[in-house]
Amino acid sequence: MKKIKADVIVVGAGGAGLRAALSVKETNKDLNVKVITKGERLKDSITATSYSDRMAFHATLDTTEPGTEDSWKYHADDIFKIGGMVSDKILAEVLAKNSKDAFEYLDKLGVPFVKENGKVKQFRTDGSQYARACFTGPDTAVQIAQILSKEADKQKIEVIENVMFQDILLDEENKVKGAWGINTITNEYFFFETPSIILACGGPGQVYSESLYPKEATGDCHAAALRCGAELVNMEFIQIGLSSKKTKIACSGSFMRSLPKITNNLGEDVILKYYKNKYDPKKLISILFSKGWSWPLSYDEESHIIDVAVAKEILDGRKIFLDYTFNPEFFSKGSIPEEIINWYKQEINVNLFDQKFYSNPLKRLKSINKEVCELLKTKGLDIDTEKKIEIFPAIQHFQGGIKINERAETNIKGLYACGEAAGGQHGANRPGGNSLLDTQVFGKIAGQNAALYSSQVNISELSDEEMKNLQIENAKFSDETGKKNIIREEIRTLMSENASVIRSEKKLLETFDVISNISNKEILNSSKNLKDYLETCNIRLLSRVLLKSMCERKESRGPHLLFKNPETLELYPRDDENWAYRYIVVKLENDNISCSIRKCR
Repeated sequence: MKKIKADVIVVGAGGAGLRAALSVKETNKDLNVKVITKGERLKDSITATSYSDRMAFHATLDTTEPGTEDSWKYHADDIFKIGGMVSDKILAEVLAKNSKDAFEYLDKLGVPFVKENGKVKQFRTDGSQYARACFTGPDTAVQIAQILSKEADKQKIEVIENVMFQDILLDEENKVKGAWGINTITNEYFFFETPSIILACGGPGQVYSESLYPKEATGDCHAAALRCGAELVNMEFIQIGLSSKKTKIACSGSFMRSLPKITNNLGEDVILKYYKNKYDPKKLISILFSKGWSWPLSYDEESHIIDVAVAKEILDGRKIFLDYTFNPEFFSKGSIPEEIINWYKQEINVNLFDQKFYSNPLKRLKSINKEVCELLKTKGLDIDTEKKIEIFPAIQHFQGGIKINERAETNIKGLYACGEAAGGQHGANRPGGNSLLDTQVFGKIAGQNAALYSSQVNISELSDEEMKNLQIENAKFSDETGKKNIIREEIRTLMSENASVIRSEKKLLETFDVISNISNKEILNSSKNLKDYLETCNIRLLSRVLLKSMCERKESRGPHLLFKNPETLELYPRDDENWAYRYIVVKLENDNISCSIRKCR
């Protein structure tokens, strides 16, 4: 058993966690701040392991359109409107107003953002009104994580690796006094005496069997927050994007603008298979091309029909590929819209009717973004040889999380959250690049306020009896090497099948009942060690929260597609009259999950 004392404990060593720890030191250099992370730093966070064709950091700078003193207000408006009007507008304003400061901090540290003639290069993403997306390349997030990690070392901030955070301990006044967790290698207990905890552990991606998340992302922070009385918000909104099965790289942007054939393992054109009677060829080409900038699943973008077709095929047991050998079957010179022809001419200086480009999606891809082809190769996929990319709908970002206010405070005194772990700042959708921005803006704010709070309170001591009782409550295991946790895999598979792209009330309720009826004893018997047991309990809790939230929202909005009939693909429509300006808040009461519908601020 180890006992660690600190003024502030930060849980998570990704972009948000490292920024929060640095902010604590910037606010009060005399405070003792420690970062705990579940695996190895720069290997266990979504920031440090994420790639896409051109990863964005969304910011309103002095040079950003429209170039006025209040340009940030347009940014805030985009966050709220693109979010489907179901987020906290005050938090959207905080994000936008502080985006310049967040960018300049990273730029000063040495993140190599692309610039032209000394001016930061920016582009438009995901329906944003103006070009605000800054980037370094396909590895923008990775570069940010690496730079922040170096700065943390420079500031002598201790990062404790291989520690799983499990529960928050409160005093008699319901304020934070500490926490406990375990060493993930030895199962040794760790106890933390601290008045301030910042939860920055990302999203619970491993609740699903199909995601882009590192294996450590089992929702531990969310589960701990719920168990101590904190609230979660907007948990039904999960960004889902078509991604490479082999490399886990998001297939956005250029992957779709190059207009490949989307085919199953039988050679069928799956877009044509499902929609030939609904759309003419010109419209299908337009939808496929638009998938490049409206990449994540969203009811509000017509390109969601591609996600639905892919998900249906996979549920029916077939594999799906982006095939760069052939054009789509609905592709012809007469079916290509004028705006796409002009885009190729103006953006990449390519005549789409030149035979070498017209007949070859791979040449089109390389003309748009040859760097992403090199990235694929470094990840083990040589597109020149394989010609195809197997894709799947991957869980990629949780729009909701632990509910915070503009000071990154939760409803528990001394408990803060930031980055993807936090909720309220995003709605159903978000502008591309706002997730990276979020890590830096609210990471800084969480660090500042945790530091100010800890500077005014004393650290409560955890008694030996209290620590001993917590250890007795939890089962002892001998590590059973090779044992497979069947319960855990069953939950994750059910979530990917019934709570991803295609959701129906019937399936959501059935899945909720099945998972709710799994007992702790069954989890205990299935688990191979203490870490496995605790993670599975957290996965079970978070899966129930997600299912409950999805059932509660009786409409389609953003990535929440609720089907009246999955066979006919009939959806519940977006219902602004009953659901705009309202979000679903979740609490845990004696293992019962309660949902309340509240008006957004």
